[in-house]
Amino acid sequence: MTPNTFIAKVATRTFTFTVVDRKAEEVTIDMYNTPYTLVKKEDRWRNHSSNKMEMSPELVTAVITAINAQ
Repeated sequence: MTPNTFIAKVATRTFTFTVVDRKAEEVTIDMYNTPYTLVKKEDRWRNHSSNKMEMSPELVTAVITAINAQ
């Protein structure tokens, strides 16, 4: 894995993703050739409104936890 590659786990599923850009209130990742931008609003991370597909809240939490664990 490269330094920007992470693993998020939700229940029995494992998701691999790459961090494309990281800011204090916004993270952009690539997961299975799909870009996702997550934004922090009111102390909670959420899908950006421009995402073509939405991640479940549990997966958003797992992604942010994996990034912060670095």
